Amino acid sequence: MRMCSIVLLSAMTLSSALCAGEQEKKITKKDLPAPVLAAFQKDYPTATIKGLNEEKKDGQTYFEIESKDGKTKRDLLYLADGSVAEIEESMEASDLPQAVKAAVEAKYPKAKIGKIEKVTLGTAVHYDLKVKAENGVFKIETDDSGKILKEEKHEPKKK
Repeated sequence: MRMCSIVLLSAMTLSSALCAGEQEKKITKKDLPAPVLAAFQKDYPTATIKGLNEEKKDGQTYFEIESKDGKTKRDLLYLADGSVAEIEESMEASDLPQAVKAAVEAKYPKAKIGKIEKVTLGTAVHYDLKVKAENGVFKIETDDSGKILKEEKHEPKKK
């Protein structure tokens, strides 16, 4: 019975991902369109590629490059023509805009900011933060003015 539940759950998960129009597969450097590789190498000449994926979302194909550039981890989504669709970059709390720091401190006094990602979609920028507060760990999304856009309590993974 347990095996049937696992198979059923796996099928439901795969089905919902396919229904949502999202598919992802690992690729190699030779599978990247030339304009994508050229754009990445031009914009991030010292970065090292850590992973490559091809993603399909809502009928559109994207090429993801996971990279590391010094201390910065960066995930980039490109269209086949080499244009950037999305950038996710790790960053330090000291580099956050003051308005974002102030908003987090106001909402969560004495909290410690953990992992931070700056996400750029076109010209729009938001910040994804993991915050450890007295009453738990939270995932927060803010805009660059400090307005909290999304907030959810993060449940730790069970071992």
